[in-house]
Amino acid sequence: MHRMNKILNGHKYVANFLDAPVRVGMVYRMDDRQFIPAIHFNDAYPDIDLNRWTATGSPGEVKFNSAKEVSIAFGGSAAPDIGKTEVQLKFKRKHSVAGVLHDAVTEHLRYQNIIKQLKELWIENAFDKYRKDYLFVFDVVYAASGTLIFSEERNNDVVLRHVLGEEVKRLSDLGSGLFEYVSNSKRTLEIIRTVAHRPLFKAFYFRQNWQPEILG
Repeated sequence: MHRMNKILNGHKYVANFLDAPVRVGMVYRMDDRQFIPAIHFNDAYPDIDLNRWTATGSPGEVKFNSAKEVSIAFGGSAAPDIGKTEVQLKFKRKHSVAGVLHDAVTEHLRYQNIIKQLKELWIENAFDKYRKDYLFVFDVVYAASGTLIFSEERNNDVVLRHVLGEEVKRLSDLGSGLFEYVSNSKRTLEIIRTVAHRPLFKAFYFRQNWQPEILG
């Protein structure tokens, strides 16, 4: 599958599979499902400090394990077809995601405080003529490590193995990022990282009535 960022429908997130340096305040243009940087809010308003309205949460675990989207099995007696160092993800729906992010911190901008300036920015740059194509980033998730698998198609079986040969007993183990592919029956995209990264962000476009519509 061609590597690109993906909207995670039902989760209100975009998965940053390109590992782009996304940050709060960025404006992206959607072109053939690609996220192309257009401008940053502070390029137009350098005197407005977005930190005034930006809150950073406490580190925590972010899990994607919806039973409607994926079933998860660990090796051993419960799933004799896979080893004790492996985990199997069975994707039931297309455009589904599964995984865990470790020590994830959310940076969230209260964008309601800059709606006036955003409207000006949209109109001055003619973004309002292509409303669904221009997206404003107001929320970014930073993680210390993690494993995130996206399946384009349903009925996709993915098996991952712990690279250090440790037994995998629970979903949270994926948060280490110490995994590699054993097999996948259909196309997937992945974020498998043992170091700090920005796996997720939230963005919206403006509807005709200037109400934000969050992707996903």
